[in-house]
Amino acid sequence: MRWLYLLLCAVLLQSSQLVAAELENTNASGPDAAPLLAEHTPFAATIMIRNPHDRAVRIERLDATCSCMHLEVADQFILPHQTTTMQINVDNANRSGPQRMGVSVYLTDPDLEAIDVQVWWKVTPDVAVDAIAPRAEITTTRPTDIAWRDIYKFVANERPDELNRLSKRMRLESSLPDFAVTGIDYAGAVWAFAPAKQSDGSWLITAIAKDPAVELPEKLYDETVTVRTNHPQKSAIKVQFITNITRKAGRKAFDPFEDAPPPPLMPPQTDK
Repeated sequence: MRWLYLLLCAVLLQSSQLVAAELENTNASGPDAAPLLAEHTPFAATIMIRNPHDRAVRIERLDATCSCMHLEVADQFILPHQTTTMQINVDNANRSGPQRMGVSVYLTDPDLEAIDVQVWWKVTPDVAVDAIAPRAEITTTRPTDIAWRDIYKFVANERPDELNRLSKRMRLESSLPDFAVTGIDYAGAVWAFAPAKQSDGSWLITAIAKDPAVELPEKLYDETVTVRTNHPQKSAIKVQFITNITRKAGRKAFDPFEDAPPPPLMPPQTDK
């Protein structure tokens, strides 16, 4: 019986080592095993990082695929084939569905490759905020194309004498019973917003020109719209509307980063 006990211990030890090996440099064995979190719950994971090299290494810097990741390593110096831990925290606000992010751990020795870290998790939205593509039908489900999901920034480029062409549509969905949009706060001069409850319980918000007959001054309007809801975890949803009003609209694609006006010049400094 002793040999059976020893064999069982060996199998369990090998199994635990395989599991540990799968979880090196990641928080889960893959997307299917990713943890599920509510939108109002931040993602947090402690990941084991192994030094795969035959020499000791020192961590120079951490490079994440998203600036939203807060990273902290327990040790800057790792002995050959030894491990340290990395703490990863990400705010899940305005996220939904599968999430995958990476971190590259760069070492001070330029001859050694960086250590890559992968994290997976899934987010259940408190309130899902999606955009409806132009000319797309309004459906009772979220957009199948994830490019239109979790949209909190809308960009428009229009001529001042064609404001009637301004049009954006948002769809809000929540699992909260009797979910409702209770109001919209907006103090700008460009847009008007009309919320309406749909048959499936989601809400459609249509944005059009506030006054199509008025020619607005040509400039870039960077405005924040606050959608009020009855959801206790997401009662105020801030959405950015960047509207470029210019007679050159339609001649080229509008990039809100490239085409934004330059910052004002600072007055010259004088010695006192």
